[in-house]
Amino acid sequence: MSSSQTILLADSGSTKTEWCLVKQDNTSKTLFTGGLNPYYHTEESIGEILRDKLIPALDNIPVDGVYFYGAGCTGDEHTTMLRKVLSDVFGTETVEVESDIMGSVRAVCGHKPGIAGILGTGANSCKYDGEKVIDNVPVLGFILGDEGSAGYFGRKILQGYFYREMPEDLKNDLEASYDMNRGTILENVYKKPQPNTYVAGFAKFIGRHSGHPYIQGILREGLQEAVQRHILKYDGVYEVPVGFVGSVAYHNAALLRDVLRENGLTTGEILQNPMPNLVKYHRGLI
Repeated sequence: MSSSQTILLADSGSTKTEWCLVKQDNTSKTLFTGGLNPYYHTEESIGEILRDKLIPALDNIPVDGVYFYGAGCTGDEHTTMLRKVLSDVFGTETVEVESDIMGSVRAVCGHKPGIAGILGTGANSCKYDGEKVIDNVPVLGFILGDEGSAGYFGRKILQGYFYREMPEDLKNDLEASYDMNRGTILENVYKKPQPNTYVAGFAKFIGRHSGHPYIQGILREGLQEAVQRHILKYDGVYEVPVGFVGSVAYHNAALLRDVLRENGLTTGEILQNPMPNLVKYHRGLI
């Protein structure tokens, strides 16, 4: 980016979008809106959110370029729609729309080759040549995949509880912390919208008990499955660093590093949030 430009960066998931306005003097302002996944939104609803929620919070500062990284930003139809509404709302033709995995790999690798994984509510990964994504093991989503994600670990907690595998001390605390009525849970999973977010909410329980042997076993199994089913499938995986973005990766970084080392891999950066490094990337600092 030119030092004379003001740019707007976005890191968007299905439930939340983080915006960072980077001004000409390199100061920045961070804001949040709801998620803008184009699978769940129309052009009209996205435009309404931007005009009603974001523009007023930006104090109507003119923007020279918009760089949007988001879940669901795959395929020409979705990226074209988002590019159009962002261009219309901000009055600039400089609009780049990329997938969330591109945001993650730029954050952890910069302009250098590497492999990046996302372990947040969901999971994803890719191989990067320093400029573009050159391979991406297919993701199968919440029901069939998302190994190592919050959704995966939330599912493991529910299975362990209802299949009577969970130790009594954890079972008692889970019942005290959540509504564990089977009917309520099944209704949220099979009848209500966004079951992935609902199930992922149970992963917070793992964070509270991460030192418990039962939870340690679940964590190690899930992280190993993520590495084995996704990361190890990339050609040249042993020759480049493997970095991760996301709350699950960040809060279990020590165990994740162990799993990567046990698989003969070189650990790259492990970030909770890609935005600080995306700002550096677009400033030309990494």
